[in-house]
Amino acid sequence: FFPLKTLELTVALIKPHAVKLPSVVESIKHEIVENKFYILRYKRCLMNVELASCMYKIHEKKPFYPRLIGHMTSGPIESFLLARENCITKWRHMMGITRACEAHLEDPYSYRGLYGLSNTRNVTHGSDSAQSAEKECSVFFPDFSIPEWYNNEEIFFRNGYVKFDESLFVHVKEVSGAPHLFQYS
Repeated sequence: FFPLKTLELTVALIKPHAVKLPSVVESIKHEIVENKFYILRYKRCLMNVELASCMYKIHEKKPFYPRLIGHMTSGPIESFLLARENCITKWRHMMGITRACEAHLEDPYSYRGLYGLSNTRNVTHGSDSAQSAEKECSVFFPDFSIPEWYNNEEIFFRNGYVKFDESLFVHVKEVSGAPHLFQYS
């Protein structure tokens, strides 16, 4: 007997300079789906200074902080709440090395290798831990309850009882066809 592994969550962002290029956004969105991530939430939004400061508080004392805040508030971003097994590791692998110049050489097929311009304009962001994902989820998707999702919906997603709503670009649980044991919510 091998217990089923629960799905992991991560927050993924496409940064403003990349959002200006529709082909880059479409390519990344396509790869999210192709790599079997479940998209629990998706939205395009503008980050204000308060939101960006909250998001990147950990970097507050670092020299690049003002540049990072300036960039993240310079235009719209695409934000996703993703789920799958080993979600954080998989998304971070797809993003590539943080420094775009290194990614161009060492990880040329990652998002940062393909589309990164600098250490700040490096295309994407991804949570680095489950704790970061929880904090970032509360920043970008304050209406989403992680405990409620794990209690009421994770089992549907883990077992593939979902459908993809292309118009909203999200996956939703599909109750019809699911075993009766799953239908407790």
